Amino acid sequence: MFIADAEKGFYLPADTPLHTLEPRLKMFFCLLLVMLSFAAADWLQLALPTAALVFSLWLCRTVAGRAWKVCLMLRWLLLFTLLMHLFFSPGRTFWGVSWLSLDGLLMGFLVCAQMLVAVLASALLAITTSADNLARTLGWYLKPLQTLGFRVDEWQRLMLLSMHFLPVVQDEVRSTRAVSSDLVGQDEQRKVWTCRLQLLLHRLIDRGDKVAHSIVAEEGPSTALEPLPPLWPLSFADTLFSVAMLLLLLATWITG
Repeated sequence: MFIADAEKGFYLPADTPLHTLEPRLKMFFCLLLVMLSFAAADWLQLALPTAALVFSLWLCRTVAGRAWKVCLMLRWLLLFTLLMHLFFSPGRTFWGVSWLSLDGLLMGFLVCAQMLVAVLASALLAITTSADNLARTLGWYLKPLQTLGFRVDEWQRLMLLSMHFLPVVQDEVRSTRAVSSDLVGQDEQRKVWTCRLQLLLHRLIDRGDKVAHSIVAEEGPSTALEPLPPLWPLSFADTLFSVAMLLLLLATWITG
């Protein structure tokens, strides 16, 4: 349902401070937040990247609701992670039950919080950066691999085509949600989902074939991307953002 509600992938055009930042800086510091979150050994170390993430969400609060929807999609994974730590981690127990681990529960909450920070940071990057800029940024970072014979330009084009195909998937998901809506009742649920899945696969194959033929005929979305502008000199907003993230890194190092 979340995929069906999105219009053009995760990206949401808006006039927020994060939308105007340099995409190369955003991607770099997004990876930094993910690394800092999983490297946190306790709640104090995790509080620093969490505070930076909360402030970033506040800066783009007009579109931050989609990032929280991504977390809602992961609720069962988070619950499973928490239960695995509760039942199978060694350490102190509670309630006098030997198979309920108190240390495992505490560690499970920490791991789930780390996952939430990493997912929210990644979702925020995708929401505030267009598909073209993401593809160009990835190509910019991987450019040195071309000296080793890697086909970075092809990777960049494949990534862009995948992002352009995402709206096609979303359109088909929206279309198939209405299939067999007249079938109600618990006994008909399997038939409803089977019918929807079959129709979705058929429509996706058909649309994918049309997109492939249009690309070959040079009628589809262009895969030629303009190079990114020079990174230097940084704008005032980019400089302020970089200094704030470097201070975050320094504070994390001091507390660690």
